[in-house]
This record gives sequence, C-alpha cells and structure tokens, in this order.
Amino acid sequence: MKLIYTRIAAAAALEVGTIANPDYYEHPNRSAEEVIIYGDYPKIQNDYQALDIPVEVRKLEEPAKTTLATVNVAVGITPELQEVIDKTKAECEKVVEENGQLKQKIEILEQASGDSSELISENSRLKDAVLQADNATKAAEEKVVSIQAEFDAFKNDVAAMQARIAELEAGKA
Repeated sequence: MKLIYTRIAAAAALEVGTIANPDYYEHPNRSAEEVIIYGDYPKIQNDYQALDIPVEVRKLEEPAKTTLATVNVAVGITPELQEVIDKTKAECEKVVEENGQLKQKIEILEQASGDSSELISENSRLKDAVLQADNATKAAEEKVVSIQAEFDAFKNDVAAMQARIAELEAGKA
C-alpha cells in the first residue's frame, strides 16, 4: 500500500494510494509499502525509515494566489462606470466567498479521508471552479480597464462632455 502524506490533496492528485493529513499523524502504518511526504515532516520520515519502508520527500508547491484589482478614480465617475465597478466588486466578493467555501470543503474531505476516487473527482471539480473564478476575475479586471480607458478618453473630449451635459440637463427638464 502506498501512503501519501500531504496537507493539500491537490498536490497528490495524480498519485495512486491512500492520502493522509500529516497534521493528524500519530504513529506509522506498518502495512505501508511506500511513503510519499509532501512538505517537511521529519518525524514521519524518521518513523518510516526506522521500519525500513522507502520514504520519498517532495517539496510542497504553494498554489498560485490571485489578487483582486481595486480601481480608484479621483475625478467624477459616471453613473455607468460606477455601476460596472459596483458589479465587478460584487462578483469579486462572491468569488472570494466561494473560494473560502471550497477551501472548507477540501478540509472536510481531507479529514474524512474517504475513497480516493471521490477525492480526485471533487478535486477536479474544485480546480474547475477555481479556474472559472479566476477567469471571471480576469474578465472583470479587463472590463474595468476598458471602461477606465473610455472614461479617460471622455474626460479629454470637451465636445463629448458638453453633449453629455446638455443631454443630462434636457433630462431634468
């Protein structure tokens, strides 16, 4: 039996074996034929080596982190631009909340240490969800940049500003 110790199940997604969380390690599993450890856990490594069970230690790569873009415009913002900014912020907040929920689900699945095929399936689903969230964030960032460029062009076009002012004043009457 291959035993894989990792705090992030996605790190061992392509491995075939039993995944265990090293935070809950108490003593070695004597039925293990091979052990892979993601991260630095010398106690686990020493315990298995003392039993002459092959141990492979692998570096744990941190997942890429995404950042949220915040746009601050000091000069007056058009209502249309403000609406897009508000919608984008709301989408980003939803993505952050969903990401937190997905992390909780991963922790629950790791603690349950259920069937590895279920974990791999859930991991794949979560990767897709993170990719979709990342794409939504990038699209929102691109939209904000595009709208900012339009707004900057509008600020430099006096004729367009005067036409918009006349349009707004006509709407008041």
